[in-house]
Amino acid sequence: MRSATRPDRVSSAVRNPRPGFPWSARRLHRRAAYCNYMASEQWFALRGRWAADWVISHGSEPRCLICGIEWALCDDLHHRTYERLGNEAARDLIPLCRSCHGVLHRVLESDRLWRRLGRPQATDLIFLTLRRKAQKQGLGR
Repeated sequence: MRSATRPDRVSSAVRNPRPGFPWSARRLHRRAAYCNYMASEQWFALRGRWAADWVISHGSEPRCLICGIEWALCDDLHHRTYERLGNEAARDLIPLCRSCHGVLHRVLESDRLWRRLGRPQATDLIFLTLRRKAQKQGLGR
């Protein structure tokens, strides 16, 4: 199993606005609150509980749901929704390796049409597309 330690750099959770799309003061405030949460002990404790619950409910260690690589606590949990941020339900989180998480976000942020669908639906559609592509390339489970 890969290292399950807390990442030293939380700054990977901080993304800059896309070029030509400045953020409003409200968006900057929400991003700051989100980044503080992502660096909190509360978030890291929730990740640990989430991983333990996954093993109990699935009978195996988590894997990236796109490429199938073994997932560890140093990997990413993608938020399908931020509705329960700070009190996430298991269905709100998707285990992804850092690489697949980056690809999912690049697609999600590439077109306003994805954002119009809403984050959960857009995430699910992008996820399915990326998973099919990975399976065609012989990756994924």
